[in-house]
Amino acid sequence: MIRNVVYGGFLAVLVICAGMMVFGWLDPGGNDHTSPAPGDGAILIAAHDSPGESKEAADYLCDGTADQIEIQHALNALGSAGGTVALAEGTFYLSGNLNVPGNAVLEGQGADATRLEWSAGFMQCRGVQEILLRDFTTTGTGAIFIYNCDRVKVHNVTATVDNSRWGGAFTLWASNDVMEDIEFVNCRAVDCGRMGFMNDGEGSPRLIRDIRYIDCEAVNSGRYSRFSPYGEWTTGFAVAENNDLADAALVGCVAEGSFESGFHIEDAPEVTNLVFENCISRYNGQKSDGFYNPSENTHGLHFGSGYWVQGETTLYGCVSEGNGNAGFSVGPGVSLYNCTDDGSAVGFRLVDTRDTYLEDCTSRNAGAYAVYALEAENIATKNLQMIDPGGVNGNGAFFGTVAHPVVASRFDIVGRSGGDIRTIYGEGCRDIVFTGVIRTDHPEPVVVKRGDGVDTGGLEILAGQEDPGRNCAGGLKCLLLRIITVFL
Repeated sequence: MIRNVVYGGFLAVLVICAGMMVFGWLDPGGNDHTSPAPGDGAILIAAHDSPGESKEAADYLCDGTADQIEIQHALNALGSAGGTVALAEGTFYLSGNLNVPGNAVLEGQGADATRLEWSAGFMQCRGVQEILLRDFTTTGTGAIFIYNCDRVKVHNVTATVDNSRWGGAFTLWASNDVMEDIEFVNCRAVDCGRMGFMNDGEGSPRLIRDIRYIDCEAVNSGRYSRFSPYGEWTTGFAVAENNDLADAALVGCVAEGSFESGFHIEDAPEVTNLVFENCISRYNGQKSDGFYNPSENTHGLHFGSGYWVQGETTLYGCVSEGNGNAGFSVGPGVSLYNCTDDGSAVGFRLVDTRDTYLEDCTSRNAGAYAVYALEAENIATKNLQMIDPGGVNGNGAFFGTVAHPVVASRFDIVGRSGGDIRTIYGEGCRDIVFTGVIRTDHPEPVVVKRGDGVDTGGLEILAGQEDPGRNCAGGLKCLLLRIITVFL
């Protein structure tokens, strides 16, 4: 009896799930955002070098010259009802724009199998909805430009595009519009002569919201060549240039080797509910000190950080390594939890900022300062570790000047430095409290000049170079504490 009931229940679940799939209530692509799904009625296009069986089955056969013509014919043939255009394994050669309509799927057979090589033109989606682009590589001029569109997915697409055009390998542009529900999954911009991923816009509104970047990579953006003008500011992920941004997430993304910053948000846009989770930003800021920036008549890096962020932005478990300027350049309103920098010039840059919070964050082996704070207000840190900074003029962390002070802030720190590096140096600070543990052999580890209301009474100064810590007197107590911590 029980077996029959279970068997009947299992069949009922199967029937319900099948019905949900048929009516589009379940999206195999995930994230509960439906997109057109390919079916048996897909239009197949073969390249000039596709396998013989693909050519025999193809609805359109390309000859390797101006292949965008056949692809566009197939996309147009979908009509308003939409459908799928499948590109077979092989290389397609394009010399003009390709316009993707709404309610359409354009798919290849994988980034390593289907390749689009562009000598001119690019792929664009303009003012349409319900689009899925997936499983191909695009090169040459063939960036992907998405303008005033909603409900767009781009999955498993690799772009290696040149410096012939402004924008990014993947660009979202909102013009007097609100763009929403857009997703990039496992997309890669590699060795591009422009931004990797770029969000921008004009007019009012120019809002991009409900946007997700999941396991995407921007590698060497602008490092070897750049679009002119303004190519000197090329970043990996330009998360917000002139557009406003809301309800956005970057999860497991990587920015590496960018000419300027890895992940970048301009100061002007309004940013609401932006989350970075488990992202990595390393070796960005590849611009040399002698590089001339023609747009502002300067030389060298301006941004050059792993994360240049501002607004209602939260970072969880993010990693920075070896960036030319700062690991984390933290603007107004930003919160960081369990974020780590190793070996950037500055671990945490807190300049012209306010209302920021750092918890369980770490700077290790900073080339200059573990923390560089200037013109900062209402900053709070909890268990901020400043470990072995290289220092500047013998100082491992810098807190303000008389003209640009740090005010009304609380720094709870764990510090470690050699005997020749002072842990804390500041000038002109007002209403500042330092607490925590510093382990150093420096004869004068904390110096704050011309300050007012500076409280260092909560700092414990310990000698030696052991790992800094708290509430641990050594021996068995330390061992037990470490063991307990492992299981928390």
